[in-house]
Amino acid sequence: MNDKRPFIITFIGDMGILSAILSIISLFSNFIKSFEAHHGSLSVFLNGMMRAVIPVILLIISYGYLKLKSWGYWLMITSNIAFLVIPIVSSQLSKQQFPYVGIIMVTINLIFILPTKKYFDKEAFSQ
Repeated sequence: MNDKRPFIITFIGDMGILSAILSIISLFSNFIKSFEAHHGSLSVFLNGMMRAVIPVILLIISYGYLKLKSWGYWLMITSNIAFLVIPIVSSQLSKQQFPYVGIIMVTINLIFILPTKKYFDKEAFSQ
């Protein structure tokens, strides 16, 4: 079934894996400071153990999505909605600047993920 997987599913799954790798790299603050990168507003919620758990969760979700598992599809949507809501709530609570770039990127990601549902229905996809 992987040879029939559309490019958009491969691309989104690979971006999920890349995001997990970048999250792991962000655990090493000296490495991030050398690039003068900013963690953004998610750092309010992702302290301590959560910063180590999120990359593992992203890898599991991306694996399920790439293997065309229906749980991978639903977890990918759920995680993107969470990454849409968390920065909005965080910016409101901490009175920080609204994270427009992150919101736009997650919205674009959801726009591409939602139409791929047909590839996760095994009977309809096999015909």
